[in-house]
Amino acid sequence: MPIIWCAISAHGLGHAAQIIPVLNALGTVIDDVHVILRTTVPASIFQENLNVSWDLQPVPQDVGCLQRGPLEIDIDGTWAAYQEFHKTWDERVSQEAQAMHQATVNLVISNISYLAIASAFHAQCPVVAIASLSWDQVLQPFVQPSRPAQQLIYEQIRQEYAKADCLIRLHPGIDMPAFPSVIETGPSFPLAEATLQDVRKILGIATVDKLVLIAFGGIPLTALPLEEMECCQGYHFLVGGIQLKSSSKRIHSIDTLRLPFREIMKQADVVMTKPGYATITSAVHYGIPVVYVRRYNFADEQCLVDYINQYGRAVELRREDFESGAWKKALHEVLALPAPLELPPKPELGAAVDVLKDYL
Repeated sequence: MPIIWCAISAHGLGHAAQIIPVLNALGTVIDDVHVILRTTVPASIFQENLNVSWDLQPVPQDVGCLQRGPLEIDIDGTWAAYQEFHKTWDERVSQEAQAMHQATVNLVISNISYLAIASAFHAQCPVVAIASLSWDQVLQPFVQPSRPAQQLIYEQIRQEYAKADCLIRLHPGIDMPAFPSVIETGPSFPLAEATLQDVRKILGIATVDKLVLIAFGGIPLTALPLEEMECCQGYHFLVGGIQLKSSSKRIHSIDTLRLPFREIMKQADVVMTKPGYATITSAVHYGIPVVYVRRYNFADEQCLVDYINQYGRAVELRREDFESGAWKKALHEVLALPAPLELPPKPELGAAVDVLKDYL
């Protein structure tokens, strides 16, 4: 039985959303593959989406970024967390490498933990990175010249990434020069199955009203302009992780639907989101219009904005308008946009599977 050690960053849910389709595709060409998921991503994500044999070991793989909600990075808190993470670096690498040996791992896959790559190198195990971004590139704009400890951490991350056999870069992705070899492949995101339950019927929403999914990724929103949303005639809103009043008429919790998120998203008329990989690529694939709120300081944001504007229908909503509930103009505009002229890239993972199966 081939055993894959799969280290997944738990900064939101996008990293798991990227890697799951790759593992599923690999499982169709390699018999009896078993995946050890090394991550603190909730098990429910894999229960809903991962088709190969797996078990979960909830061990943190990296820091990512500390956030104050999905739209704001806590820069000082992030650097403090990295310094704490690196205090016991050698011990972490040794423990991960020992665990890899004990599990008789055939291949390590990292999205996009540099700890996993360093540990695989130490354990003399093949290691492949699969991602659309890397943490050195995310951190680079926040390195302060007056803080040499930050520069040291940044350089160490780059040095560890350089130990990977190769990087399989998912489209759309940023440049990641730390990796010695790069293989390009198509977008990767979980595909929704045929719709079995009608969200509108479950919630009693009239067909003339538009269904807007508020989807800001795995880092929950702390607040929404609920009163303004209730006054937004012609629209109903699907939200998760927010306490709603029992009197809400236009705002509905997706937490009570008990449907996979991808099935709910596929039925939306509009998605309102930040530019995150899985949401943007899925919306483009299914032809769902997007209203997005930018952060303007995250490494892959521009390439995702370019992607949605090239292959989809999208309108930017300023952050102050998002927070105040001034949404109606952007919603009207995005629904009035014509269909894009270019067809989007298909979720093609053949190049990734070809590379991975050679190791197994």
